Amino acid sequence: MQISQTLPPIHRLLGGHNIQWNDDQHELEIHYIALESFTNPRGTVEGGMICAMLDDIMGLFAYHANQQQPATTINLTTDFLRPCLVGLVVTKCRFIKQGKSILNIESEAWQNHKLVARSTANFMVLAHA
Repeated sequence: MQISQTLPPIHRLLGGHNIQWNDDQHELEIHYIALESFTNPRGTVEGGMICAMLDDIMGLFAYHANQQQPATTINLTTDFLRPCLVGLVVTKCRFIKQGKSILNIESEAWQNHKLVARSTANFMVLAHA
């Protein structure tokens, strides 16, 4: 699956790279780079930046795993499980349920083999323009 042709500008800002599609598990994995400029006063990565990474992977997943049909986020919930540090963040994404008009998706952010955050979102499939 060729994903690199449809990357939004936010993907580059977040340092997205090493995109891997797993056909057997119908799962997408993307690595991001959390920069020092993403940190809060405590020196850990701001939750909004982690949320942006998870929204980015889910948006790319929604489009590519659903036959390149555009979709938009309806809602997104994120649970932050431990502090995230500057450096590599590995994200993974998969369907919870794939409907015709609503896609239920979950994603995870990992750092140093530890779960940092988990997110679920619902995406609405849009009509082709």
